[in-house]
Amino acid sequence: MPEETIHRPQLADFSLEGVSALSSIVYGQGGGIPLLMDCFYCENAPRPMPAIIWMHGGGFTEEALTRLSRPEKAFVDLAKRGYFIASIDYRLAQVEPFPAQIHDSKCAVRFLRANASRFGIDPDRIGVWGESCGGQLAGLMSVKGGIEGFEGDGGWNDVSSDIQAACSWYGGFDIPAFTGMHKDPRFVTIYGGTFEEKRELVTKASPIEYIHRPMCPILCMCSDTDSHVPDNQSSVYCKRVNEAGNGNVAIYSCVPNQGHGYFEGQQYYEEVYSFFDRYLKG
Repeated sequence: MPEETIHRPQLADFSLEGVSALSSIVYGQGGGIPLLMDCFYCENAPRPMPAIIWMHGGGFTEEALTRLSRPEKAFVDLAKRGYFIASIDYRLAQVEPFPAQIHDSKCAVRFLRANASRFGIDPDRIGVWGESCGGQLAGLMSVKGGIEGFEGDGGWNDVSSDIQAACSWYGGFDIPAFTGMHKDPRFVTIYGGTFEEKRELVTKASPIEYIHRPMCPILCMCSDTDSHVPDNQSSVYCKRVNEAGNGNVAIYSCVPNQGHGYFEGQQYYEEVYSFFDRYLKG
């Protein structure tokens, strides 16, 4: 779990692109802290719009990696394809350890669903897209019916947090098997204790624990040269999900020779767009 490069990839001028932006919308409360999202959409997009929530990476600890660390060019592309995009902050682990991060992410889903008419979105077509630890969150959120203890009380708790599609970029799916992570000094911050002390919680935080549960379709993309998160975290997860009888809902995609970070090459973004088109529009 090494530190990630702090950057804001693919910056875009949303107004120049004809994309409307809503900044710092409060979507809930996390331990009394307002939780914020930025939203992007095209005024002329057919209503109701399918929605996609972006969840940033940073090992749940990097303070410079926030909702502003996002693939803005992809947001423009998706908005022009008729999507409503929400880029969210969640509490970092030094503020509140896991599961605060999944609590906040699920709250964002509930907020959009509860306020669907306000934003012109379809409450039955909501997806998530996360990178690195955000990809781990995407894996957990793909489980239908939720996971006990992962909803939180940030708001809108009478509304479902189920999603209809998930995309994970180089996310961790089996944290107990991710032995390199256990030795990282940030591990104690993230989970509130050592692996030995928090083994039960760390296991519960692993999407691979839920392969026998119904889940929505999930696209798992990673690189075969990722020195941060091994590509077998995604490949093994997808294989086991589909062997468990979930109807081949897990799609594994390997991006060659690109390491850990935002992928270069429009074809990889088109793969994401096609996935969401299939499951949020199709």
